[in-house]
Amino acid sequence: MSWTSARVAGSMLAATTAAVAFATPASATSLAPQGQSPGVGSSTIVSCGLSYPAKDNRPWVNFPANTVTMRSGPSNSCIQTGQGLHDQRAQYLCYTPGDGGTWTFLRNTSTGDQGWVRDDLLPDYGSRVACEEHPPPATVR
Repeated sequence: MSWTSARVAGSMLAATTAAVAFATPASATSLAPQGQSPGVGSSTIVSCGLSYPAKDNRPWVNFPANTVTMRSGPSNSCIQTGQGLHDQRAQYLCYTPGDGGTWTFLRNTSTGDQGWVRDDLLPDYGSRVACEEHPPPATVR
């Protein structure tokens, strides 16, 4: 299944992915695209400190009722860069696969802070525009 198809599966896939990630050590899982071998000792790691230009031109949306944490990369392991509160608006910039599902890179229009938020925590399941044309699958070490 392509990563785009996986994103459409939504939060159910994210929950399944999270359950598999806890059940299997990252070093034991193969993250190579279907039909390709990753090679001995290779892995894909989520990078913190990632940013992208705005690619999603949809109107801004309100953050959800619960406060969400914005991070420096698409993983809970990345440092916090800000928060989104229910009375603030978010500008979605793009999305990418990350730790536990897909993540949207966004800007808090009230504070100017930018960061990553997991899509199942955002209205409309986050951005609909990919940050990269062919992003790699991702895990965190």
